[in-house]
Amino acid sequence: MRTFGRYLFFGATLLTVTMNFEAPARDETIERLRLGSGFEIVIGESHPDPGGRLLEALAMWVGAKLGQSIPTSLPKLVFKPVGQVSALRLKQYTSEIIQQHGRPDILSIYDSHEKIIYLADTWTGATAADLSVLVHELVHHFQEAHQFKFECDAAREAKAFELQETWLKLFGGSLEEEFQIDPFTLLVRTSCGM
Repeated sequence: MRTFGRYLFFGATLLTVTMNFEAPARDETIERLRLGSGFEIVIGESHPDPGGRLLEALAMWVGAKLGQSIPTSLPKLVFKPVGQVSALRLKQYTSEIIQQHGRPDILSIYDSHEKIIYLADTWTGATAADLSVLVHELVHHFQEAHQFKFECDAAREAKAFELQETWLKLFGGSLEEEFQIDPFTLLVRTSCGM
């Protein structure tokens, strides 16, 4: 059996605690992650059924990072054109003023009432950046399922961005490189009253 890249193996017992060690998953040809579910995530290949085993594997990783159990049901994934995803964001957060001019489009949003993650129809899951978007929205699903409380809507974004950044670092990326979210922008987007 040929092996490509490095594997990250997380035992079932580690899924309920925060993991402090992760070997870099960087490889010049192809990258793979096995996240304790037996499902192998391959960067560089699109995922035809992202709502199945891929979502379960990412939920295991998010749960381990948050130190929380995986919710009994995972959200449904729905694909929409980018403009519609942005419109859903504006509708959900009417108090939030979003200047879309000069800012990348919104690629995803979690609807806590419907338990749906809306993804832009350009999403393939073939890149670490694509998968990080799903990680970000899964954090919101965990927050809702475990009834986390926040001072404001912006504050709930802090942990989602933190785990998204952690995911991207596994592959040598960052929020700034992939999404043009620099530290100041991150501070503004995650602080109440800014």
